[in-house]
Amino acid sequence: MNHTEILNRVAATDVTFRRVGTDWVGKCLICNGPMAFDARTGEGATLEHIRARSRGGGDDLGNLGIVHGRCNWEKGMRWDRRQRRPAQEYDRYVARLTERRLGRWRDPPPSGGAAPGSVAQETAGSGEVRLELA
Repeated sequence: MNHTEILNRVAATDVTFRRVGTDWVGKCLICNGPMAFDARTGEGATLEHIRARSRGGGDDLGNLGIVHGRCNWEKGMRWDRRQRRPAQEYDRYVARLTERRLGRWRDPPPSGGAAPGSVAQETAGSGEVRLELA
């Protein structure tokens, strides 16, 4: 699954996003400001790992959000390990973004399920949806 397909999959699971022609229109997960991106190319948005992969985050849909490029950059700069911020502070920030993502959750469309070569699964009772890429 390529980057644009993942962006489309994340947008399909976020209630703030809706299709308008060839665009997805919704809200940035970080700043909650309006945004739109081209569903064909992904131009206009970046994919955000709520808990960074370098800090144990994965590629599951519950850990992914769509954000402005600037918001993604600022989050990366603010929480870079070299800033030596306390781990508890980072964990609180991640918890807030995770709560926001779960509050926006929309089940993936049944026909739009997982892309060929991937499997989408909900971990029983956890609310976590994992997208395994082949």
